[in-house]
Amino acid sequence: MEYRTEQHGNAEVGVVIHEGREFKALGAVISGDRIAAYLGKHGQLTNWAGEAIGTYRITKTWRTPHLFLSSTMSQVIATVDGKRYQGRSAGEGMLFRGKLTKSL
Repeated sequence: MEYRTEQHGNAEVGVVIHEGREFKALGAVISGDRIAAYLGKHGQLTNWAGEAIGTYRITKTWRTPHLFLSSTMSQVIATVDGKRYQGRSAGEGMLFRGKLTKSL
């Protein structure tokens, strides 16, 4: 199995090649006042390929016993290119979706 990423403006597309077939999925995206990226290790916000694009910190975590992806959900503050985003994620390695905040 192979993989690669393609950059289309502010959107990243992850491509997985399995048994000669390509499967594509939207990766990290910064569009207007919204962001979608991934929580990496040691507070690094990453793109689909695992490359650091910013930093994050978790401000609160609560249990989500009926969520099939994770047993917890976290409030996250992330910084990318000097801009601060606030949103939620199910934890490390999972998608973070956030909205631009007014202040740093």
